[in-house]
Amino acid sequence: MTLRVIRNAPTARNGNNGYVGFDIVRKKEIGVKSILLVSAVVLPLIAQEGRPFNQIMKEVGGSVGEVKKAFEGQGNKDAVASGAEKLGRLFKEVEVFFDKRGGAADAVEFAKISQSAAKELLGEATSGTKPGALAALAKVSGSCQGCHDAHREKLPEGGYTIK
Repeated sequence: MTLRVIRNAPTARNGNNGYVGFDIVRKKEIGVKSILLVSAVVLPLIAQEGRPFNQIMKEVGGSVGEVKKAFEGQGNKDAVASGAEKLGRLFKEVEVFFDKRGGAADAVEFAKISQSAAKELLGEATSGTKPGALAALAKVSGSCQGCHDAHREKLPEGGYTIK
């Protein structure tokens, strides 16, 4: 950014008792560029109310893995219950994401089904049977698969994107 001294332009006195003229057009250009820069940096941060979607999905995958591991051996009911509660919260975030995004009513429905299955998993983990809890976990996994088939696309360089 450079300021040009204009010889016959209206002038303003600077702090050094010298006269410096500023090109009015240049000042407007700097102002517009500043507004655009602020808009490009700040607005996306304001618009993103929740966490990034890929972060939520990674956490869902980790939580499902933790719940599956908790079933090994005698089974750890507390770990299954904790995982079920976490999955319920995560699927609520997924529901909100797709609801705000629009155009994917089935994804919103998949998220609601997963929340319901996570609630069922929590109930089975705390007061039910291991087979009942395993069946509820299968519902969660089935809902995940249905949504992934409909809304996830594998990228050629690896990873996934939302369709």
